[in-house]
Amino acid sequence: MQLSEHFSLEELVASDTAKARGIVNKPSAAIRGDLKRLCTTLLEPARALLKVGLRVNSGFRCPELNAAVGGMKTSAHLTGCAADVVPVGLSMEEAFHKLCEAPLQKLPFDQLILETNHRGSVWLHLAIAAEGKAPRRMAFRLTKNPNREEVS
Repeated sequence: MQLSEHFSLEELVASDTAKARGIVNKPSAAIRGDLKRLCTTLLEPARALLKVGLRVNSGFRCPELNAAVGGMKTSAHLTGCAADVVPVGLSMEEAFHKLCEAPLQKLPFDQLILETNHRGSVWLHLAIAAEGKAPRRMAFRLTKNPNREEVS
């Protein structure tokens, strides 16, 4: 099922962790609506602004999957309002800066996080605000360390 021109439901629910652990990561109809809103109001505009494709690493996560990957209990992934993406053919720093500088009207993100995990993997966390809420436009870097998290 296509959620927007370049993003499908299948890629926004796919998870190697879910597959390996036998977790059924199936969103409700309401969450599918938020995933569609995420794609049309944030992922597609980000893709157009960056002029490159976006590979989705993580989209919707059911509570069991979110716990399995160490996600926060209040993660926007649980409601279909966030996706972790990697720009194809563009550095993370350049993508992060271009997205940060985009005006609210073009890119209404609630959160934009340049994340690095303890293994050195890097991605952009893009989240929309809950339905009816104004986007907070929070942009920052987060380095996840097995011993502590550093926010800048």
